Parts: sequence; structure tokens; C-alpha cells
Amino acid sequence: MTPRHVLVIQLARLGDLVQTWPLLRQLRRAYPGAQLSLLSDEKLHDLAGFGPEIDGLSGLDLEKAAQLAPGRAGEAYNILSRAVENLKSRKFDIVYNLNFSRLSLLIAYLLGVPVVGCRPAAGGREVWREPWLAYVYGLVHARVFNRIHLSDMFRHLAPPATVPETTPPPAASREPLIAMQTATRHPKRTWPLTFYAELAGRLIETLGARIWLTGTAEERGLGESLIRSLPPSWRERVTNLQGITTLSELTERLKQADLLISGDTGTLHLAAAMGTKVVGIFLGPASCFETGPYGPEQWVVQAEPPCHPCAEAGPGCPEPVCRTMIPPKLAAEVASAACGQGEFPDEKYPGVRVYRTAMESFGVRYEVRAGRHLVWADLVGQAYRVAGAQVLGGGLQPLPLQAASLSLADRRNLQRLAGALRNGAVAVAPAVRQALVPLWAFEKTLASQTAWKEMEPPVQVVMQKVKKVLREELEKFV
Repeated sequence: MTPRHVLVIQLARLGDLVQTWPLLRQLRRAYPGAQLSLLSDEKLHDLAGFGPEIDGLSGLDLEKAAQLAPGRAGEAYNILSRAVENLKSRKFDIVYNLNFSRLSLLIAYLLGVPVVGCRPAAGGREVWREPWLAYVYGLVHARVFNRIHLSDMFRHLAPPATVPETTPPPAASREPLIAMQTATRHPKRTWPLTFYAELAGRLIETLGARIWLTGTAEERGLGESLIRSLPPSWRERVTNLQGITTLSELTERLKQADLLISGDTGTLHLAAAMGTKVVGIFLGPASCFETGPYGPEQWVVQAEPPCHPCAEAGPGCPEPVCRTMIPPKLAAEVASAACGQGEFPDEKYPGVRVYRTAMESFGVRYEVRAGRHLVWADLVGQAYRVAGAQVLGGGLQPLPLQAASLSLADRRNLQRLAGALRNGAVAVAPAVRQALVPLWAFEKTLASQTAWKEMEPPVQVVMQKVKKVLREELEKFV
């Protein structure tokens, strides 16, 4: 039965909320007559007027609830209880829960209606993931092979619908307005401030650009330091907006900008969603395939040392080489090309790739524009991407990759991996064992969830199909 009232729960931070917008649009197209509502963090409600059209918006003061929970559990319970009763009064037919936090699982459980996505089990204390989510979370166990974007992971929870055509934004003027976000939420993701300062200088000198610095009040000192490092004649071309814009004002500024240059931040996702061109500077744990700018004709400069992508948690790197692998000169050349005012760089930098996005029916695709040729991880990742489309039912087929040349070691590993998928043998080569980790994690998740033990088709049939698709894709490159 077609639902009449649909609720989407997204209680994560800014970037995750913006990356939920493609799902909201697809739900609107899949259920054009339904009432579509969103439950999110109250402090992000200023974005409501900039995202997809929804019929209802509910919120929780997550910061207040978190502060109350340790010592004032009664008040925290009252906040949750009022929120749940308000949602129940809306009489939702189905809930799309995008978070596996205890809070979102509990809310989804208490609403007492069918849940898609992260499904509550054991009274909301545990999570069950349906096959598509289980598949993508299997890839998280070996992220080097993940080629499925977070927005597409969310979007494919909804019934199939065509991806709308998006008109690329116009080329920048002769004096482009470029926004820069100089900080991220984690040091491992953050490009050095001195590099941003050099980049700003290059863009002012070569393009005559005007620069807006975006960020929080806590980051304002970074912007002031950047401005002081520039020659006096250039300082007037830089405006520090850090800490002086509301969320809605920031969004309006990003719509006016010709380009944003940023690490993996909520600001980056917001700019891309507004149709502004983006150059992402991705380091450390940040992988453009998972959380890069979403949409056509976007750009990412990605540092890819052997340890990429690393884990955000845990101790820092003894020698964080990735932070200095992307030179400001390269970032400036990519930014100029993105603004339509420069040739794309030909020079190659060891361990660095430049990607440009394109859209296909399956979702966003990151195409290599500069850097090393396709290697083992790319081809295994493509195979998992195609097999993921099969998990969805085979209606969406990613475009094929063209591997111009492979090293002998990569070719041998592809043969070994295809053989392991064919005969079920335990792989000996470490690289091949690593490539099988997502498959094993996917199977383990499905087998452990009692809700799916009676799934149709059975787990064994699903696994056989996935292995067959993986093998057939890999054999194309052998």
C-alpha cells in the first residue's frame, strides 16, 4: 500500500542532513501524493527553506538532551516523550530511520510503524540493517574499496525513481568570488593554514579573485592569521565571515559564491547542494567516494598515500604525510579550471589524484582527471559498486571502468580474488583477503539478524548472486 504520511529521521550533523536531501527528493517523486516530514536537530532548522520541499518539520534539542541525560534523566525523558507523542499524532505510515544511534532507534521503535533503514530491535536497544544497508556497511570494514556515496546509500532506501537532470552553474565572472573553509572538525582532515594562505594569494594574483573565509567563531583567529600573512595590497580582497553568519546567512553567501574550496565539511555539502561549484581538499580519513561533493561537475583533490583512508579515531599519525601531499599550486590550478579560467593541470604529484564528478543512474561517480592510473583498489571497488546495484534488484547499472594498464601484481591479485569467489577457497594473499572482508561482513550481518533469516530470497541466494557479479566484473580486467 502506498504510504500517505512518511517520516525521515536524520539526527546527525549538518553534512549528514544535507546528504539526506537526495533521499527526500526521491521520496517526493516516489510518493507524490504523500505528506513528507523530517525529524532533525533543532539547530539545523534554518536550512528548511533551502532544501527539498517537505510538508512537516519536527526537531529535538539534541545538545540540551545530551546535557540532561547524565544527571537529569527525568527531564531528558520528558523531552523525548513530548517529541514522540507529537510525532504519533501525525499518524505516519512508514519511517525512514537513517541513524543507528540509541536515540533514533528508540524513537523509531516507539512510533510503532514499519521502519526502513536502520530498524530497531530489542526494544530499540539494537539495530538491524536491511540488505542494502548491510552491504554498504560491509564496505566500511575495508573502506579503500568503497565506491558508494553516503547520499546514494540513503537515496536507494527509497523506491526507484529517475535522477533529475541538474543544470551546471554558470561559469564564474572575470573576478570570481571564492569562499574558503579553512578548518574541519578533525585535524586529520584539515589542510595546513599556511597552504590556504598561499592558495588565497595565488587566486588573488592569477584570477583577481575576492575571497570569503567561512567557519565558526572559534575558527575566526585562523582567518585573521591568514589575512595577516598576505601582502597588504591583497588583504582588502579577503573578507573574514567566520563566526558572524547564521546558518541561513551562510547558505545565502554560498549561493552567491562562484566556488567553495574546503575540506570534508558540512559547508562543502551545503555549497554543492546549492549548485555552487566545489573543490574539495580531501585528506586522512576523508574519502571522496563516501562523502565528496554530490552532484555533477564538482572537483576533489584527494591525497592517497598507502595508508589512505585512515581511521579518524585513535592516535594521530607519527608522520601525517597526507597533510602536505597536496601543494597549493595544484589546488590553485584545479580551482582555476573549476572557474572556467584556466587549463587543467598536466603536472602529476605523487600519491595525489584529481577527481571530477559525473552523475549516472546509480548515483554520483568520481572520475580520475589527473594522477595515477587505475589500480587494484579501483577495480575491486568498481566490482563492489556493480554488485551493490544487483543488491538493489539490478535496475541500476553503473558505467564500466576502462583499465588502461595494470601492474603484474594487480593482475595476479584480480585472478586470485576471482578464483576465491568461484571456488570458495580461503585466500592466502593479504591483499585478496582484505578484498573479501566486505563480503564476509555483509554475510555475517545478514546471517546474524533474525529478522532476515526468513528473508526472500534467502541469504544464501543473495550471497551467491553477489559473488557471481563480483567475479564477472573482476574477470573483465584479468
